[in-house]
Amino acid sequence: MTWSRKLRYRLEWLGLNGFAVAVPCLPLPWLHRAADFAGALFCAIDRRGLRVAVANLEAAFGDRYQPAERRRIARQSVQRLARSFLELFWSPRLNPQNFRTYARLVGTPAAKEVLGRHGTICLSVHFGNFEWGSGVFAFEGYPGIELTQRFRNDLLTPVFQRLREHTGHRTITQENSVVRFYKALKKGGRVGLLSDLTLRMDEPGVLVRAFGLWTWTTIMHAALHDRTEAPIIPFVSVPQPDGTYEVRLLEPVLHRPGVPLREVAQECWNRFEPVIAEHPECWLWSYKHWRYRPAVPERSYPFYANRSPWFDLEWEKWIAPIPEELRIYEVPNRAAKSTRE
Repeated sequence: MTWSRKLRYRLEWLGLNGFAVAVPCLPLPWLHRAADFAGALFCAIDRRGLRVAVANLEAAFGDRYQPAERRRIARQSVQRLARSFLELFWSPRLNPQNFRTYARLVGTPAAKEVLGRHGTICLSVHFGNFEWGSGVFAFEGYPGIELTQRFRNDLLTPVFQRLREHTGHRTITQENSVVRFYKALKKGGRVGLLSDLTLRMDEPGVLVRAFGLWTWTTIMHAALHDRTEAPIIPFVSVPQPDGTYEVRLLEPVLHRPGVPLREVAQECWNRFEPVIAEHPECWLWSYKHWRYRPAVPERSYPFYANRSPWFDLEWEKWIAPIPEELRIYEVPNRAAKSTRE
């Protein structure tokens, strides 16, 4: 590593630590206004991100929203992300005595009964304030292990780990995370992770249909569910008009022997999709959720979606044959390549 990069990383670390000290000193309404301003400004500058978001909304909802409404939803989704970021840094102000003033856990008696069991997988998506949503579980007496991202500047990773562990959770990074989660579940612990639609084909995943469009998504929760028989509890953090959050437990996914991992992943996504459709401004639409498109798409995909030989191979394995004239890979190589799970 060059000295200039080392210096830059050190300055980033100092700045982030200063930010982490300053933000909890500010009133939460001020942070909300700052997040809304920053989100709107970012959308005005990031024209490519706005274009991706508008294309995603059009692909997912068709003519349900007019162009001006799509841009509004795209802007609001970035503002929601900015709020979540600032609220994470404000979270040291939360404690077991006051957290219900800001977020409350709701769900059916059946969902709460499953949450109370030993060995559960809590699953969410980048929706609302997923950071506080996860923290509420620990404050309610259900602490566990969370998966967190390791930053390129690794000096920043412990800062975010401290913020997320403030509630009582323990965090781990991606290294050996599957094994560590497996061992925790077998011992009756709880684990938490996010489902992601932005994976590349060289990352472990599975095909699911989201808003009628096929995509490559996370498989980790389905694999752990299959190996440990632990139930999956999908949840979302829905913003309320008064500025609080409703951490909503969705219908659990219970283990059924012999169900393919792809069906488990699809069942989980089917829990999230109606909530996202009801509150589209709470999901981050500027991500490339549909990187790949099938050889014969049933409907229009966003402009950035491309053909991929790996995607085609998975498509032929699980969905349907591709006409010979539309294949973009060599047939003799299919047997070797199609062994990817």
